[in-house]
Amino acid sequence: MKRLEKPIGLCGGPQSFAPRWAEALKNRGAAVKWLDLSGPDPLLQVAGCAGVMWHWFHFPHEVRWAALPMLRVIEEHLCIPVFPDMATCWHFDDKIAQSYLLEALEIPCPKTWIFWREADARAWCEQAEYPVVAKLSGGAGSTNVRLIRSVSEARAYVEECFSGAGVVARPPLPAGAGARVWARAKRAAKRAAQALPYVLADRFPSLPDQTYWMPHKNYALFQEFLPGNEFDTRVTVVGERAFAFRRLNRPGDFRASGSGRIDHDPSAIDARCVVAAFAAARRLGAQSVAFDFLFRGKACEPVVGEISYAYADGAVERCPGHWDSRLQWHEGHLWPEEAHVEDFLARIRRGAEFRP
Repeated sequence: MKRLEKPIGLCGGPQSFAPRWAEALKNRGAAVKWLDLSGPDPLLQVAGCAGVMWHWFHFPHEVRWAALPMLRVIEEHLCIPVFPDMATCWHFDDKIAQSYLLEALEIPCPKTWIFWREADARAWCEQAEYPVVAKLSGGAGSTNVRLIRSVSEARAYVEECFSGAGVVARPPLPAGAGARVWARAKRAAKRAAQALPYVLADRFPSLPDQTYWMPHKNYALFQEFLPGNEFDTRVTVVGERAFAFRRLNRPGDFRASGSGRIDHDPSAIDARCVVAAFAAARRLGAQSVAFDFLFRGKACEPVVGEISYAYADGAVERCPGHWDSRLQWHEGHLWPEEAHVEDFLARIRRGAEFRP
């Protein structure tokens, strides 16, 4: 295969997809150029790149004010292929955007109510059927997700959402965890910057609310509660590959995301989730997307709770194999970064708009 004349620009820290992207690119004969797209000259840095790959996280400054605007300019105005592209990532860590998108594309999902006026939210609380799930638009690992069991709890939640301070969307830490995180950060200096907001949240509860994590206010989001789900099914689609595993709920809790209790047995996967994931990925036009499936009603219909371009790569790699779009099983472990790079290079070489 002909070698690319230009390098692939990579951006991302040691805990991101980027290190394995670099290894996969070099193994395929592609040159790598490391970028600092949060620096003062990002557009100069990407000049001369055949493509740009950037893995960022759900920290608000990266999502809203750095990654999304920068990637859009690179993709749409400089006409340089990017991973993730806008179709893949514009809705990342934004449950409001995802709700509207899934509904518009007729992808089955839990019924969702989004209110932009306090009066509308309060009126809905009086006639809603409980329990319901309350969520903030941002948050990973089931953070900022609550089960609302009564009208009085719903009223209090709405008041919190529309109050002056709003609700701060930051992952909480157990008491005393800050000291442990800080100790680990000092032993691994490269992780210190990422750990610092969590440390501040634990040691100085009043500080990060206004200095790092964005307060959410002037909206309320509620979602249909689906009883009887003791796990969710995470299906990660990368091009024509689907990796799937089950995430078991925390003990005594309705939430599965972030539990760390993962079952990689492919025989336990409902094939309807895999079929639905491939169909939804095509409708989204996504290069790579992780779907969280729950089951609804007596028919146990699979529905998509959330989607994300970013995910824990190790959990995907531990899958003993993957399905292709014809539901043929392919044995063997595979890092998702290998699939990202394979598809991205193919897109660049054929010089056409990528669609899985």
